[in-house]
Order: sequence, then structure tokens, then C-alpha cells
Amino acid sequence: MSLPALRRIAAIHDLSGLGKCSLTVALPVISAAGVECACIPTALLSTHTGEFTGWTMHDLSDDMLPIAEHWAAEGVRLDGIYSGYLASPAQAALLGQILDLLAGPETQIIVDPVMADNGAYYSNLDEAMCRAFRRLIARAHVVTPNVTEAAFLTGMPYLHTHSPAYLDELLARLEALGARTVAVTGVRPEDGTVGNLAVDFRTGQCCRAMRPARSGLFYGAGDLFASALSALLVRGAALEDALETASSLVTDSVERTLLRGTPRRFGMDFEGALPAFAQRAAALFDEA
Repeated sequence: MSLPALRRIAAIHDLSGLGKCSLTVALPVISAAGVECACIPTALLSTHTGEFTGWTMHDLSDDMLPIAEHWAAEGVRLDGIYSGYLASPAQAALLGQILDLLAGPETQIIVDPVMADNGAYYSNLDEAMCRAFRRLIARAHVVTPNVTEAAFLTGMPYLHTHSPAYLDELLARLEALGARTVAVTGVRPEDGTVGNLAVDFRTGQCCRAMRPARSGLFYGAGDLFASALSALLVRGAALEDALETASSLVTDSVERTLLRGTPRRFGMDFEGALPAFAQRAAALFDEA
């Protein structure tokens, strides 16, 4: 029996040595979905920047373009390019150059505009980063902001709960920025319910994956979702199937984190949820 060639995604994220997020989430999750994950690190951090103090960061801007140039010289084919945390607006410009080098006509470009949550920017990021992400959105096939990021990108106020009218306006403004498909995470239609909302503006398809809300922050949840969604879409999954499967991985990881009592700053207990995710992913492509 022959197997089709593996699809390949380039994940362009930071590497936080402790506190599971970014590349330490993207690499195992994309692999579990049956997609090869190549990596271009944007920065090396001792930990992520939430609930840790005294963290170190080494900016890898000088290495990003040479890595891409080497890959281009090797004739590397990429089915997807998935970007996450960028250390500065200058790195967003570098990402544009990398897309020029490596993105072919069939390459899906997924941009996760990692910069904010719960109504505030992350450490060292500000409106300049937001402006840089606005420029990138027009080049992306899929954009995966959380509600805070979507509000900042569109100039709307951040709200804790999100009425149909608020979400309609948020999506309309994202479409006006050039987004083709958007998956907004952390949507709260009411207290006690949270989930993800995806819209393909080309077809008008809209789908949701809602769950009971759990209190507190779960670091890395957005990376977990975006990594899974990216891999499934690059493999050819339908948007609704990819949304539900990626959301289930996050839900399972949240529940395992709560049951184990994992300190939140160390990231989510997703490792034990990967086997079920891999099975769900395989079933979407008749490989179970």
C-alpha cells in the first residue's frame, strides 16, 4: 500500500524553553495531525512572559531570513506557513519577505496575530505590533485572533461577553482588512459559555464550537487551537471539521490540566490529549 506524501508546514514562532506555548506546542500538535512541521524560530525565551518574572529573550531576527533563503535554495516545498508570536514589528516585515521566498501558489498562509489577551497587550508589544499584523492579514488565507486581538485589529472595544451584533461587526471589520477566513477564539456569547467561531468570507460559511467555560487563564490554549486548525486545514479538512477537532483538543487539554492540578503558568496538559486528537484527525482522512 502506498501513502501520499506528507504535507509540510513551516511554523514561524518563538521558542519558550519553559511554559508550553508557541513552538513547543506547534511542533507536537502539527506532527500528531499527520503533518510535517518545519520551524523558523523568531526568538528564544527562557519562559513565556505570563506569570513568570525575570525571563530572558534573545531576538532571532538576524537568523530568520537566512533560514528561509537556505530552504529556498534547497527547493523546499511548503503546503502551509503558520506564523505566531513575533518579537517586533520588524519581524512582521521579515515574515513578509519569507512569504515572498517560500509561499507558492498552493501554500496556505495562516497568521495567528499573537499580541494580546484579556483586553491588554502582552509584554513588550503595543499598537505598533497591531499595525504590523493588520498589514499581514491581507496576505493570509486564515487568521486566528482571540477576541482581544480581533478587537485591537479592528478598533473595536474589548468586551467580556459578545452579542451577535458585536460579533457581526467584529467579523465585518476583519473582512474589510482583507481576511479570507477567520477563526476567532475565546468567544463568549454568554457567561458560562466559551468557544471558537469560524467564518469563510468567500462562501459565507459560519461555524461554531462552544463549550462550558472554565475559570482562569490557560496559557498556550490559543497556540494549541491554531496549531491543530492549521494542520487540519493544510491536510484538506473542511472548515467545520477542523474547527470542531481543534476545539476538542483544547477542551480535553483544559480538563486534563484541571484534573492534574497543573500550575497554569507551566502550560496546558495537552500531552495526554494528543492520542485522541491524532485518532480524530486520522478519521477525517479515512486513516483511522
